[in-house]
Amino acid sequence: MNSFISFNEIQNISVNQLIDRLYESNKKIIGDLKLIDLIYEKQSMTGVYIIFDKDESPVYIGKTGSRAILERLAAHLDLRPGAYMNSFLCALAGKRKQRKGPHATEEDLKNVYENALTHKFVFIQIPNTEDHKKKITKLEGILAKKLKTIYNTTRGKEKTDINTLIKDL
Repeated sequence: MNSFISFNEIQNISVNQLIDRLYESNKKIIGDLKLIDLIYEKQSMTGVYIIFDKDESPVYIGKTGSRAILERLAAHLDLRPGAYMNSFLCALAGKRKQRKGPHATEEDLKNVYENALTHKFVFIQIPNTEDHKKKITKLEGILAKKLKTIYNTTRGKEKTDINTLIKDL
């Protein structure tokens, strides 16, 4: 998978260097992904994913921990208005996921589906161990804040120095 970055490759680089690497990395068009692209060495992958628009600007960052990326990406493309995890489609439709409306309708989601498939994808694989679960959450928050993605709400008040090594998050 061209758009796959292993934790082993990045653990000794800084957050700032990772950001540079994300911009330089090969990105896979979501519509071109195959199921096999989302499995690595016969194991489900967990970690952080970044979705880029056609101009290769990062627009959405998410994490997978309790679910594998295979499940999470499919959930993002769920066209049911009440689907729990289709926050990327809802954001494209201009209707962020909220407890109380306005909610995206089936028509809203259908209208942005083809556009969603043209977005590009990079995945940072981080093993799903107790030690790494915190890294997944922390890295997602740091990247969403530093990359200023338009479809994420910035979570937490993380003030990590961009020179911090990934392994030290």
